[in-house]
Amino acid sequence: MDRQSGFTLIEAMIGAAIGVIVVWGLLVFAGRVLGWANAANQRVNAVANADRLIERMSSDAVSALAVYVPATDALGTSNGDGHEVDFFTEDGAHRIYGWAYTFSAATGTLTRYALNPGAAATAGDTLDDLDSFSASALTVGQLGSYDPLFAAASAPDVPFTFSAMPGVVGGNRLVAVQLTASGVNRSVLLAGADAPTAFTVVVTYTASPAPVATATPIPPTLYP
Repeated sequence: MDRQSGFTLIEAMIGAAIGVIVVWGLLVFAGRVLGWANAANQRVNAVANADRLIERMSSDAVSALAVYVPATDALGTSNGDGHEVDFFTEDGAHRIYGWAYTFSAATGTLTRYALNPGAAATAGDTLDDLDSFSASALTVGQLGSYDPLFAAASAPDVPFTFSAMPGVVGGNRLVAVQLTASGVNRSVLLAGADAPTAFTVVVTYTASPAPVATATPIPPTLYP
């Protein structure tokens, strides 16, 4: 009778161990690939959210009479770190109102609040997954420190306060906003729609030449 060959117990255990190691390696690799994909997707979303927020605040500034950094935020806490930027304007019926973007470092959330004199702030849209947000008030004379293009520019500070809503400062004051999200850095310089300045644009031109007088030619004499 022929002797049948097969795996011994040790060989089976070694094979099972190798199989477990291979499966574990595949699971680890798959987990890392999934993590890389999630990180890439989070970064893409962060870029889109940051760009959308910058675009929205720039659009808000166009319709605002003033953009400013208040001493206290919409919830009544100190805004010394610039975690909130506010906008102020009025409608066609001269009814005043404002809105604010308030950042919570604890939750990484930016909330838009509606502001009305004598009433509590009303929370609106939120934007999540922000790492940081800060707003800094600048005078127009500090513009050169923010943008080297204006390093040699000179303009007087023209602040304007609105008595209808205490704490609002407009005029030609500026606000620099910076935010980060998943390694993405964005910044924007905001100014109210009616910000006055003392900049003068001088245009030089060359006057058109004077018309040159030319004699009218004498028609030729025709003989029959």
